[in-house]
Amino acid sequence: MAFLGSLDIVGSALTSERKRTEIIMQNIANAKTTITESGEPYRRKQVVFKEREMTFQDALSNVTGGVQISDIVESDRDFRPVYEPNHPQADENGYVLYPNVDLTEERIDLMAASNAYEANLSVFSILKATINKTLEMNG
Repeated sequence: MAFLGSLDIVGSALTSERKRTEIIMQNIANAKTTITESGEPYRRKQVVFKEREMTFQDALSNVTGGVQISDIVESDRDFRPVYEPNHPQADENGYVLYPNVDLTEERIDLMAASNAYEANLSVFSILKATINKTLEMNG
């Protein structure tokens, strides 16, 4: 059934967007983390998507594509220096390095991920209804 491939594509998109949301929430939660295990502030992470790889067997079986996460990369943007001379991590000039996380940017990314997730849920609902109608006609 061709519908199953479509469900697989939508499922891969839902899974990928859920992971993207988790990474965004991790960025927001660590927006003020001034020291990590590496000894430096938290670095913003971003999800990189790619087309899901298909094997030769998948192609023979009419399995369709989809999306997957190829990598989660850390931003190389500079940390934000903030003058806080009484902070325990302040340098000799009184500056503390804060993560390179911009909360406005994270909120926008979160809205985009949420919208993409909702759009895929709508497609899933339409596919489900179409499959049910097809089964009713054949049954």
